[in-house]
Amino acid sequence: MVVLGVITLILLVYTLIYYAYLANHSEHDVSFFMSVTLIMLVMNLCTNAGGTYALSWLYLIIAVVFIGVGFAVDKEESIAFYQAIGPWFKNTFSDTATIGFKLLSFILFPVGMICYFTMQGSNVALARTCGRSALFGLLFWAVLAWALVGLLA
Repeated sequence: MVVLGVITLILLVYTLIYYAYLANHSEHDVSFFMSVTLIMLVMNLCTNAGGTYALSWLYLIIAVVFIGVGFAVDKEESIAFYQAIGPWFKNTFSDTATIGFKLLSFILFPVGMICYFTMQGSNVALARTCGRSALFGLLFWAVLAWALVGLLA
């Protein structure tokens, strides 16, 4: 059951990213789906922390249904989301000039924030890249820490 809790956690984060893409690229209002997914993400973390994994089935079912409903909301943008995943990985990991700063800022987010503030005047593009990576790193480490505390407690 612990594995199901971790799988639903990953699937809920994916669903949140999916609806964030639809919110930015579609004319449809998907705020309901984003808010419910965010609430379910927090509830899943709390459920895992409490050790009651039976609710993970409910989170799994709702996440899968929400991904399917995304196609009903906007089919073209949903297909565009899946087509954009490959180029995003290619652009993110083949940019040899900034990959070191991205990884450093993601893994050690305080360093990324320092890089953002110190490079803001001289290299704005690199500063934004470091800041964005640091924010994603902060969110990643916060969710990971919460999940690990819940699983190990």
